[in-house]
Amino acid sequence: MKVSCSRRVRPSRQAPAGFVTGALFVLLWLAAPAAGFGADAAPLQLDRALPVDGPPNSEPSGLTMHGDVLLAVSDKHDDTVFRIVVSNEVAVLEPHVTFRPAAGTPTGKCDFEGITAAPDGTLYLASERHARVLRVSPDGTNTAWVTPDLRPFGKGQGLFQANNAGLEGIVWLGPDRVLLCAERQERGLLELDLAREPVLVGAWGHPTSSFRIPKGRSADWTGLCAYAGRVYALQRNAGLVCRLARTETGWGEGPGWSYEHIETREDLRYRNMRFGKAEGLCADERFVYVILDNNGIARQSDPADKRPLLLILHRPRDF
Repeated sequence: MKVSCSRRVRPSRQAPAGFVTGALFVLLWLAAPAAGFGADAAPLQLDRALPVDGPPNSEPSGLTMHGDVLLAVSDKHDDTVFRIVVSNEVAVLEPHVTFRPAAGTPTGKCDFEGITAAPDGTLYLASERHARVLRVSPDGTNTAWVTPDLRPFGKGQGLFQANNAGLEGIVWLGPDRVLLCAERQERGLLELDLAREPVLVGAWGHPTSSFRIPKGRSADWTGLCAYAGRVYALQRNAGLVCRLARTETGWGEGPGWSYEHIETREDLRYRNMRFGKAEGLCADERFVYVILDNNGIARQSDPADKRPLLLILHRPRDF
């Protein structure tokens, strides 16, 4: 359905004003009532919590689904997209696509935090270090940066003000259109039309959440996914997944589903819960998948186990 923006967004000098204030895109998600301030999130039910095995220093930071293959990126690997092979006991990261850095790659680590897949298998990776999107062909032989540095577009909306709080999630919306989230302080959304030259960017700040945020934590988004024409965001600091909804005033949060009671369970929680937080999100017909990047912190129940965790959660009927 066509959705236009009735809310006037303050463009930065680098952002084309006609884009951020006019009709945006044919969006894939469905409008839904926004949740009220301090809203509760329905509890998700756990199917399996699996330790994640993989190469050394493989800290998964983003998830997506292509067909029936679960894919991940690691913020410690700049040249590999992994597939996740799931069993009843463990999830294993295996190389799926390897690629070389694209021409013009800035020096320093890319710090890939988000991944999404187009229907033809083309992959789009969100680099937090460079605030850009990398396109990777299905076989990894062709790579290209398809955006400029996005920080100038977001700063006009209050985004990208804090160190290590940049791009965290990306999701495919349709032909040449993607949505990205900025993590925190302030969190926000950036919508891109990659078919336009230069790339058209719309940016929105979302400093507060309609859900309860524990004291001492900020509202954040650390992952995005799409399922059945709807878009969902991962709120790590609130321990929940929420639907992103279109409202009369712009963007809002729709209903939410909580997994906090699962990640804090005595046998699953990490010794330091400042880390061991969720960074990747995706969904299919049966399940919602949430992956935790534990930064090498051990689990409370087993000090020798420093593996990340993949939570496989039953997808609610109203998801």
